[in-house]
Amino acid sequence: MRKAVYAAAVLLLLTGCWDQVPLRKIHLVDVAGVDVDKKNGGVIVYQVVTELNKAGQGEGEPLSETTELTGPSLMEAIGEGEYKDRGPFIGINSRIYLISKAFASRDISKEMSILLHAPYASINTPVAVYDGPMAELLKHPPKEFTNQLSDFINSLDPRGIMPTISMMHLILSQKEPLEDAALPLVQQSDSGIELKGALLFTQGKSSGKVITKEQVRILRLLLGGNNGRQRMSAKLSGSTVRRPLAGHTDDFQYAFLINKNTSAIKVKARPKGSPSIMISVKMKITVLDLGRSGRVLTTDTIKSYERELNQHMEHLADGTVKSLQQANADVLGIGKHLRAYHPDLWKSMNWREDYPRLPIKTKFNVQILNPFE
Repeated sequence: MRKAVYAAAVLLLLTGCWDQVPLRKIHLVDVAGVDVDKKNGGVIVYQVVTELNKAGQGEGEPLSETTELTGPSLMEAIGEGEYKDRGPFIGINSRIYLISKAFASRDISKEMSILLHAPYASINTPVAVYDGPMAELLKHPPKEFTNQLSDFINSLDPRGIMPTISMMHLILSQKEPLEDAALPLVQQSDSGIELKGALLFTQGKSSGKVITKEQVRILRLLLGGNNGRQRMSAKLSGSTVRRPLAGHTDDFQYAFLINKNTSAIKVKARPKGSPSIMISVKMKITVLDLGRSGRVLTTDTIKSYERELNQHMEHLADGTVKSLQQANADVLGIGKHLRAYHPDLWKSMNWREDYPRLPIKTKFNVQILNPFE
């Protein structure tokens, strides 16, 4: 009994958490946009915070507000948040990092390294590049904007369009000589946000080279590991219908769903010069349209269509690989493959000088699964 009385007395003396902050006063950042101040070369940070307006039991109306912070550097700009009426901000970012093309051209790894040590920073959050005036996009975000933007960026990988890259991956890639990447490049359209292509990065630094959204899809095929059904890019708002991979050759239009996609890198040493590289891609597809409907696909016609698709996909893939080499961005991981499986060849090469001139070819093996159009 004495123990119970003693425990109750101790509880009365406890004051609770001295450094607690009421939940309603915490400003969790949904989207952090980073741009370059054209006037003085400094940094502009747009902190987009979403709160529930007219909140009730399990519901409420989301309301997004943006605070603009400026400073000579990212660290000093973020520090200005302590003096704003909407601050302090808990978490530099919690859902999406959005950087402008101008800011991407700077030494991102150095400027963003503060996030590796900042408390509450969501360092594993995906990062994307925005092509356009950042202020027009984030100063007055529409209703549900942050949810839609986050869902769109995070859906690129599951839908088989392109892998997403976290801020931590981008920052640490500067210390890894073979860690190149392609970041989603998005732009504003009449109906919302859409994928424009990808900005290529070499060891954490922007190459300034952009590949198109069609090349992004081909890049995904070359990377392999796509065991779902690849879809075309969809707009952030508007129609939510998922579209299949589609296009046309000189002879016919085509549309198909990818059931399985694998790839392999094959290396062939040569007596003189660098080795030759072959990227072999296998695809099992379900055809939706070949532009020649109304006929049963016989074995011979299926083989003919497969050959045409192989040649067409190889043409697109060779152009995509060439763009990667021009940017000196080994997004396909060929250098990693050489270092791991062909160490003698690797030691004889100067990778950053040899990669842009390396003879690389692609080989597609398309298999049509359904016999009817």
